[in-house]
Amino acid sequence: MKRLWWFAVFFLLYELTVYLTNDMIMPGMPRVMAEFGGPSRYIGLSLSLYILGGCTLQIVLGPLADRIGKRRVMLGGAAFFLLATALVPLAQSATQFLAIRFFQGMGSCFIFIGYAAIHELFDDTRAVKLTTLMGNTTVFAPLIGPVAGSAVVAVLDWRAVFVTAFVLGAAAWLGLHRTMPAEATPRPRANVAQLAAGYRAIFTNRTFMLGILVAGLAITPLTAWIGLSPAILLQHGGASHGTYIAWQCAIFVGFVLSTFAIQRLGGELPLGRLLRQGGLLALAGLGGAGLLHGQPGLFIAGMFVFSAGFGLFNGALIRIALTATGQSMSLTSAAMSLLYCLYIALGLEMYNAVCERFGYALQAYALCGIPVALAVCAGLFHLARGYDARVRGTVPVAA
Repeated sequence: MKRLWWFAVFFLLYELTVYLTNDMIMPGMPRVMAEFGGPSRYIGLSLSLYILGGCTLQIVLGPLADRIGKRRVMLGGAAFFLLATALVPLAQSATQFLAIRFFQGMGSCFIFIGYAAIHELFDDTRAVKLTTLMGNTTVFAPLIGPVAGSAVVAVLDWRAVFVTAFVLGAAAWLGLHRTMPAEATPRPRANVAQLAAGYRAIFTNRTFMLGILVAGLAITPLTAWIGLSPAILLQHGGASHGTYIAWQCAIFVGFVLSTFAIQRLGGELPLGRLLRQGGLLALAGLGGAGLLHGQPGLFIAGMFVFSAGFGLFNGALIRIALTATGQSMSLTSAAMSLLYCLYIALGLEMYNAVCERFGYALQAYALCGIPVALAVCAGLFHLARGYDARVRGTVPVAA
């Protein structure tokens, strides 16, 4: 069991590095675009392409992991991420920078392999707590990234960000190599018909499809803030790096606090209740931020409440979606990661288009969140009702 926990630690480091790589460069993106002569919309596009890179290999990685083992796929993917990270500083134009960032984003394709291993190796309560804790990487990165990235670009060239990421990624790879368990026996090669049947069962499962749609919608406002806040605050708002850092920390610390609270809960976690309570917080926070955007302090408070609600329901939502299909966890996780990245990238580009149309004003970003909040809350309550019914045994698991 000790080795399993160390595997979780090094997987957490790898996931953190993948996200931190992006978030450290965000405060330096205005400088990158100034050096290459790229427009403001390329700042958000850089993140969109990074996310899209993270969904390009999902369909083949699931079967590959089942065939040759999750350990080999995870280590190969981490090595590919290191190679792409080393190439980013060599970019000579905005187009090259964006293209390499797309390939670097493929490193996140392999994160679902680690999540699948966690869900297979641990029981419900430990799996939810671990995935909730690991979900903090998406928040710690925006907390740590702007601070570290601003410090780096203040004294060094922006390329130093990727040198730092390479060192962290190398440490994660070495740790995974030593601690990630291998499957005892590889599974037989799956034929095309079997794979098609498995993916058809997954993509026709209503609980899974709705759960991932809601998860993608829910994280989009936070992802859009990461991608667009340099343009909103630094380029067009005239804010200092200190103000940018303060806003990031105030908004994302809500996620950290709520997920730490979940870690302290003992016994079985009430997944349905987490969805409902988190959904109400998300609605109040994101809706309030949209309505009160004219007062920066209230906008930040609303985003804090939203991120706290997201941290409350995110782990439970992913658990319910992943376990609803009855299919291989590798295939299910691959399908989840594919849809999740597509939804986030699409949502981010919609935010980017609206914000570009209105000159990257805070108001444009804030108002986009109101319909998102309503849709997320409605979806969470629907999923909570279905989950509670399944627990009572009134409907089949894969309904």
